[in-house]
Amino acid sequence: MKTLKRLTALLLVVVMVFSLAACGSKESGGNDSAQTSGPDDSQNVKIGVLVSDVTSAEALAFRAYYEEYIQEQYNVTFMYSDELADAAAEASAIDNFIANNCKAIISFASADRPAQIEQCEQNGVYYAVATGTLTEEQYEQYKGYEHYVGAIGPDLYTEYMAGYNMAKYYLDQGYTKFGMFGGATPYYTEMHIYRAAGMLVAMCEAGNGTYMGANDMGSMIGAIYGAGCQLEPAVIGDVELVGYVAGYDFDDAWFGKLAAVANDPSVEVLLAVGSGQTAFAGFKQANQKLGDIDCYTADSVALMESGTLDYLAGKFSASIGPVFIAVLSAVQGHPIRTEEGNAFAISQGYWVATSAEQAKEYFEVDSSKTEPAYTRAMLDTLYGASYSDLEAFVQKYSFEEIKELAK
Repeated sequence: MKTLKRLTALLLVVVMVFSLAACGSKESGGNDSAQTSGPDDSQNVKIGVLVSDVTSAEALAFRAYYEEYIQEQYNVTFMYSDELADAAAEASAIDNFIANNCKAIISFASADRPAQIEQCEQNGVYYAVATGTLTEEQYEQYKGYEHYVGAIGPDLYTEYMAGYNMAKYYLDQGYTKFGMFGGATPYYTEMHIYRAAGMLVAMCEAGNGTYMGANDMGSMIGAIYGAGCQLEPAVIGDVELVGYVAGYDFDDAWFGKLAAVANDPSVEVLLAVGSGQTAFAGFKQANQKLGDIDCYTADSVALMESGTLDYLAGKFSASIGPVFIAVLSAVQGHPIRTEEGNAFAISQGYWVATSAEQAKEYFEVDSSKTEPAYTRAMLDTLYGASYSDLEAFVQKYSFEEIKELAK
């Protein structure tokens, strides 16, 4: 009997130790397998999406991936804003999302990201930046906010280099007369500002001149902001920015300005910080070149096959998959934070095609509605993952690496 009592007491101690260990594991917030076996599909999660551009090939491709693939795979509903031209419109859209019970917001708009973060934090709504990053100063300020999930996309230096490399591609071939579409630059959209700055610095280097007194990355960014993000044509040493148009007015006057730039007989190359297919493709002359920074779509491939577009630095549409799964993970109680407990900031690059064959190959990897570049099976491995695992996955963004991940 005494032996039986001792065994019973020992078993109780063992049970208590394991129970306390289990409780300790839950309280520590660790990403153990019991907690993060996969997304919870039992309840619908509504996510708001802020967009500054609703018509570009990139914007449409991203929306198709979210609505035609992600929304079909997960129990989520995406609610999109109208086109947002300024910070006031962004704030109004966020208020509308909150009123419609959105639990998180993914932002493609950047007129005032700090204000977006503050508004979401005050209202207990998770927030993430898609296809972009915060500045270093902004990240330091907001990285510890509970509801700031993070950012995945080309960092601002990558955006700058995308513009620089595209302009240099043509400058190295001897072209000196350019027309430019500045996209959302007048709306203070950082990625477009940095792309434009890269193009202008490349022109300054090739032409041995300056633009608004600037000729390198830092001074050019400062000059653009100093001009209220309103740019003008200019002679840049031996190179000339013959014409410049920005914004998304879509009225007769706007289309007229685009046509005037493209129809100028001196313009050899048309460059676009984005939406080049919308802005210039319809007006481009047969002897002109067209380069764009956008996304791989059926339309962009067709334009390259027809010879209308001959340079594309593009994202693949599924590149916004990881930021979605990180947001869903946060909403469902498994936020992905750095080792210091902060929001993440992970950079991605571009796929560059200078031939129709390259563009077609890139597009075929990403265009399937059932097997896109990032499938649910791939994204589920990131649910509640460690920061290091998320970073390692995202940074395998090259065409070859994506093909390997898909195997």
